[in-house]
Amino acid sequence: MITSTVLRTVRERGLVSRGDHVLVACSGGPDSTALVHVLHRLRTELGITLCVASIDHGLRPESAAEVDQVSALASDLGLPFYGARVEVTRQGPSIQGRARELRYRELHEIARTHGATCIALGHSQDDQAETVLARILRGTGIRGLGGIEPRRADGVIRPLLDCRRSELRTYVHERGLPFIDDPSNHQRDFERVRIRHEILPVLLEEDLSLVEHLSAIGREAAELNAYLDAQLPELPPPGERTIAVDALTELAAPIRIRWLRRWIDRETGLTPNRSHLVEIGRLLTGKGEVLLGSDWSVRR
Repeated sequence: MITSTVLRTVRERGLVSRGDHVLVACSGGPDSTALVHVLHRLRTELGITLCVASIDHGLRPESAAEVDQVSALASDLGLPFYGARVEVTRQGPSIQGRARELRYRELHEIARTHGATCIALGHSQDDQAETVLARILRGTGIRGLGGIEPRRADGVIRPLLDCRRSELRTYVHERGLPFIDDPSNHQRDFERVRIRHEILPVLLEEDLSLVEHLSAIGREAAELNAYLDAQLPELPPPGERTIAVDALTELAAPIRIRWLRRWIDRETGLTPNRSHLVEIGRLLTGKGEVLLGSDWSVRR
């Protein structure tokens, strides 16, 4: 079941091409362990080669042993393995965010060094549903509803987005594959963990198919985002921070807001929220200034 689901996802979403060398990122958890095993089973049918990487964040005493466990899995399957350690500072907020940034950076470096054409991550349908729900709770728009991308421009792919977390755990249990249960998945001070263990269970009492429904919303929103992005006019050359008002006023409001977001993000590194973009839209027919942060503003 899982194998056929992953095969369909990979083909329908165009995640790999024949001849690709795929770096599979594995934490040792049930999802990424299943990902390594399933892609190994499908490698001939997909025409791909594989290698495995695991990153030690050094945040728990057992983390080095967990990397060794992933190395043993790769060895059992006859796959090349690359391990790395990153130093995550414990000071300040969002230690998970810093760990994720360092992990992605290291994975891309390993991929470049060893000629991998894409990096496979083990996000499941449940992860997608949790992401979409978290963004709804924050008041996201259509772009945020797109959730986790199945394939990113930087080569990151997610073949498990149509697989339920419970199915992946069953898969590894049935095959006797050892896996690690990360204790951070039960720490309620993390937003995603609260959504997983407190909010979603209540909502599931009203709709047993909620995970599938949220995942479907994410997929439809992603398709709509791709269509709208294709309608955007070209941005001015990098460094050009003056724009022609007349050209923008001719655009439909959803296209104009997307264009402004992309332009501001490129020039400032900031991601303006919708209220900022609506205020900037009002400047097209008037005068004033919109503050984007301590160092940036848009004025007419």
